[in-house]
Amino acid sequence: MRLIIMRHAEAAPGFPDEQRQLTAYGLSSLSSAPLQLRAELQQVDQVFVSPYRRTRQTFDRLETGLSFKVSESLTPDSDPEQVCALLQTLPLDSTVFLVTHMPLVGWLSGYLQEGPATLGSSFHPAQVEVLEMDVPAAGLAKRVAGYEL
Repeated sequence: MRLIIMRHAEAAPGFPDEQRQLTAYGLSSLSSAPLQLRAELQQVDQVFVSPYRRTRQTFDRLETGLSFKVSESLTPDSDPEQVCALLQTLPLDSTVFLVTHMPLVGWLSGYLQEGPATLGSSFHPAQVEVLEMDVPAAGLAKRVAGYEL
C-alpha cells in the first residue's frame, strides 16, 4: 500500500474547532503544490478527509478531480490504530490519500514507521509524507517521499 498523509493547510483560529477555515495564506500555499506531488495524487485510488471544514478546503484546493469520503477516524485526537483498521479494509495495492490534523498525522506516521511506542513527529501545515508498506500496521512502513507546501 502507498499512503499519502497530509496535514491541512494553515487555518485561522476560531470556534468551534470543526468549523475553522483556511487562511488566505493557507489557500494560496496549496496552489503551488510541486509537480511530483501532483503526479503522486494522480495515482490515488481512495481519498479520506476528516469531518473538519479545513481538511475539506485543503483537499478541494488541490483540484485533483477525485472524490473523497469523510472519516471520523481522522480527527485531531484519533487513534492511529483506528486509521490502520480503516486502511486494512482497502486493497493492499491501493494508493490512499488522507487529509487530517496534528497531532494525528505525527502519531500515525510514527506508528506506521516505528511502532506503537513512538511519540510521532511534528508536521507543518500542508506538509505531506508518502509511506509504503506491505500491510498497514505498526512499524511496517517506510517513508519514500515528503513535500512541504
